[in-house]
Amino acid sequence: MYKRFLVYSGVGLVYMAMVISGCSSGSSSSTNPGYANICNSFSGSTRLLSISPTTGNQFGDQKVTAVINNFNAGITTTAYLGNMVRDFTVTSQSGNDVTISFTTAGTPTAGTYPLVISNGNGVCEYYGNVYTYTPPLNKVFNTFVAVGASYTAGFQSDSYNGVAQLNGPATWVARMAGAYFPLPLFKMPGIPPAPGFDILDTNGNISLNNSDLVPIIENALINPQTQQFNIPGVFVDPYVPTYNIAIPGAVIQDVVLGPNSQSGRVLGIIVLSNILFEPLVNNLFETVDIQPETVMAQELHPTIIMSTDLYGNDIIDDNTTLPQFTQFITQAVQAFASTGAQVFLGNVPHISIFPSNQQGVINQLAPCGLTLSDVSLQKLDNASCYGSNCTDNCSTFSSTFTSNATYAGCIKAACESLAGTNNRLESFNSEFAKVVSQYPNVHIVPFDALMQGEISLAGQSISFDTYGFPIYKINGQTITLNHLGGFFSLDDLHPTNTGYAIIASIFVQTINNILGTNVPLPPLDSILASDPLSPTALSGYCSQTSNKEKLYCQCVNGPADYISVTTFTCETQYNIYK
Repeated sequence: MYKRFLVYSGVGLVYMAMVISGCSSGSSSSTNPGYANICNSFSGSTRLLSISPTTGNQFGDQKVTAVINNFNAGITTTAYLGNMVRDFTVTSQSGNDVTISFTTAGTPTAGTYPLVISNGNGVCEYYGNVYTYTPPLNKVFNTFVAVGASYTAGFQSDSYNGVAQLNGPATWVARMAGAYFPLPLFKMPGIPPAPGFDILDTNGNISLNNSDLVPIIENALINPQTQQFNIPGVFVDPYVPTYNIAIPGAVIQDVVLGPNSQSGRVLGIIVLSNILFEPLVNNLFETVDIQPETVMAQELHPTIIMSTDLYGNDIIDDNTTLPQFTQFITQAVQAFASTGAQVFLGNVPHISIFPSNQQGVINQLAPCGLTLSDVSLQKLDNASCYGSNCTDNCSTFSSTFTSNATYAGCIKAACESLAGTNNRLESFNSEFAKVVSQYPNVHIVPFDALMQGEISLAGQSISFDTYGFPIYKINGQTITLNHLGGFFSLDDLHPTNTGYAIIASIFVQTINNILGTNVPLPPLDSILASDPLSPTALSGYCSQTSNKEKLYCQCVNGPADYISVTTFTCETQYNIYK
């Protein structure tokens, strides 16, 4: 969603670009997705004995088990049930019968489909009409498209990978609605993080150290036979057209203009667009085939569009002026509205709620020996001067907060450090609301109100911590917006699986309220229970001797008055307060 991605792009994407720059271009994406790309003939020598279950919705993501007679389990296989399945494994063999399992990846059209299994040599097994995909819960979800930047894409812990993508907020909304929603799904480890972070393994557990990434990248991206750069090789299914067209790092100008954007991020947008949307074109820098998100969305003929972060990066990127923002947000909303789809766009919460953006406040409080536990960050944020008619509220707040002139000076400086960003945020959100009000099929999802604890999610209690931020109670566990508090991932900027599911919940709740649909909320209890970045899971991980010296583990094991800071400054803050 925000600036951290571009820190990585200078490390990872540029590295990838240098490697590929010497390679020749390939052909464009195939117009024949599915098993037609890999099946030259069908053997007919095996027999499907059973398959369970036999039905699921168009989103997919369902575990399926099949028993096949006379199947050669020793040959590497790929299977299709609609789209290409994930996680194909041979689980057991008894005599001539082999049991296989896999995860469905959905299909664009409801109906009954064959199971097709390839042996990797162009010969396939075909079992007709064995599985039925049912339509989504409501026809408004017939074509579900997501736009925006890294939040919508499912970026997490400074990394863009398959595990995080499958837990992104748009993915959760589609999953709960039963809507078809193909992703540009990366094989693990995907686009790995900048130095200093660990990354998740294929099961979503923290396991791989950043020092291991070079051989992983090389093995994933370089074809061992040809020694050529292989973009399709980083994807689970490079042939499937994606409906999640969000591009990490994008500002609103990039969303509207794509490769013709004049933003400082456009090179990264061009590179990522080629990787995500033209993986069979072996050139990271070509601009002929890639298009802006607005155009890609229109060409998909959506029935519903969502975005969590259409202009979040613009709040941080000071190069976007208010007139520029007004111009491009008008064009973006107009383009999405013109599709006739129901459009749900999140506004932007105050940046102060992100631990990675609290350093300015911390720096102003530190000379007085104050921390965020002494002065509520939310109170500072509320007092900071923003809006066209604001007065010098920071002076008033600091003087009423304490009679100590020195302390008051630090508190005022901390408050004023938020004022500029808040001014910018309020003006952008205001312009956004004005534009949206012109289109009856475009709706604002109050992301800001959710993050400030002003909206309750069905079945979830919300209170406030000592910093003034909302606390979510899920199945007895406390989820906070503090550093490693369960909402934000290791980069203190992009949410955990649980955080993304909470964001998805407010989208589902808003969609239900406006359209009268009855989509269930994501199961927060089970999501938290399996989240490797939950407070409980991280505490156990960081208690292991081999992990105690890791930067974020030093924060986890820090003193009781440890405050919210980004992982990049955690060690400094830890040393200050220990």
